[in-house]
Amino acid sequence: MKLTNAIAVDLGASSGRLISGTYDGNKIDLKEQFRFSNLPVQVINDLHWDYMKIFQEIKYGLNMAKRDLPSIDSISIDTWGVDYGLINRHGQLLFAPHSYRDTRVDDYEALLYDKINRFELFQLTGNQPAKINTVLQLFADLQLNPFLTNEIKHILFMPNLIGYFLSGKAINEFTISSTSGLLDTVSRKLSSEVFERLGFKQEWFADLNKGGKVLGQLLPQVSTEINLTDLVQVITGVGHDTASALLALPVAPEDREDIAFISSGTWSIIGQQTAEPIVTKAAFDAGLTNEGCFDGSNRLLANLTGLWIIQELQREWSYKGELVEFGQMVDEALSETTIGSYIDPNNEIFAAPNQMEEKIMAYLKATQQKLPENRGQLILLVLESLAFSYKRIIEDLARVTGKDVSVIHMFGGGIQNSLLVQLTADFTEKEVITGPVEASVMGNIVSQLQVQNLLSTADTKDVMVHSYTVDRIEPTHVPDLNAKFKKFQSVRLQHKVDF
Repeated sequence: MKLTNAIAVDLGASSGRLISGTYDGNKIDLKEQFRFSNLPVQVINDLHWDYMKIFQEIKYGLNMAKRDLPSIDSISIDTWGVDYGLINRHGQLLFAPHSYRDTRVDDYEALLYDKINRFELFQLTGNQPAKINTVLQLFADLQLNPFLTNEIKHILFMPNLIGYFLSGKAINEFTISSTSGLLDTVSRKLSSEVFERLGFKQEWFADLNKGGKVLGQLLPQVSTEINLTDLVQVITGVGHDTASALLALPVAPEDREDIAFISSGTWSIIGQQTAEPIVTKAAFDAGLTNEGCFDGSNRLLANLTGLWIIQELQREWSYKGELVEFGQMVDEALSETTIGSYIDPNNEIFAAPNQMEEKIMAYLKATQQKLPENRGQLILLVLESLAFSYKRIIEDLARVTGKDVSVIHMFGGGIQNSLLVQLTADFTEKEVITGPVEASVMGNIVSQLQVQNLLSTADTKDVMVHSYTVDRIEPTHVPDLNAKFKKFQSVRLQHKVDF
């Protein structure tokens, strides 16, 4: 068959990449074409995404890719969830999209939950209430700027906003929309009850698409600017990065509910696929949330602070003149034995940057635990705490779904930390299958091929098997595992730590 060259635009909360995927009918070969920084910009009291820079960098990356590839056939975008842009009646963006870390929501959180309490909102939408959710962000926008009610034509989630810039077509994709707190649990369409009670208009949201769609050719203004003569199809593929990653796993469709998954990076996302959202009190109390998959099924999951803490430690040590590479950090941790002290990675004390080592020490002192004597012990206790957090969530998932899985698929950049992977297998007492590192990018490419009917759902597993290798990590025995986990649980429940 003719080689197909697709471009995945993978936008993260700190960087963006354009990676090409070349499909020969048997496997997909990935190649990074361009990478750029993507950081929110503080403007007085608001934290915005620099959408103009993002779009300009994507155009530049396309120009770089067209010099390297014989042709470019299609392009699609995946990003983080919840954030969005507001388009007016003239097709213009009203203002730069806010970052989910923006604080404008703080003054309106209580007001929203007076209108719909937290558990009711969870039952209505399947999403765990959180400050970052679209529903609260949009509610805050309308309280701050009532004029928006008459100005909004479209609300587009981030991957669909970029797709709009590239194609001129407005559409919202299901997986990214499912992170918003705006979809109905049963119909998986916009929730009429939520919209009515919060004063939102359903017509603001462009058509909700499941399974992807070809939007049309790249706008001529874009092609002309970057001197691109190929007829590039802009595709709404899988929009949310974790949903995209799941699409790239070497697992048959009928087996997907029989595994757990961990997306490991700055954030960790731990979950299981289910046929429908689960909105029981047990799921709510466990902090689980429901998000969509590309085929319309469900992801029941928890979001957890991941390697962010390790990354912050590395950054702080570099400022002190100690350039500690991640591989060296693993080696130093491996040279130490556990001191039996743990932190809760999701404790609010660790959410903000700076002074991470001091915050860890403050947490250990507040919970009356032994302090590490060197850097290796410090790194080890952070990684052990992450692995115990994975164990806790995996057990919560089994209790809520009634399905105790025996295999965990772990993917993303975090799988390059071999110690964290082994600790995950040891502490969960389950086999861990790792790969791919570039899972969200691979899933993005897969979705483009599926939308264009170049790759069937049934054949995707075989193509993934041929496209990358996986490692299988078996658990090893950990002495007194239950006692150690019990201690981790006890110090985790001591939430408030002054710093």
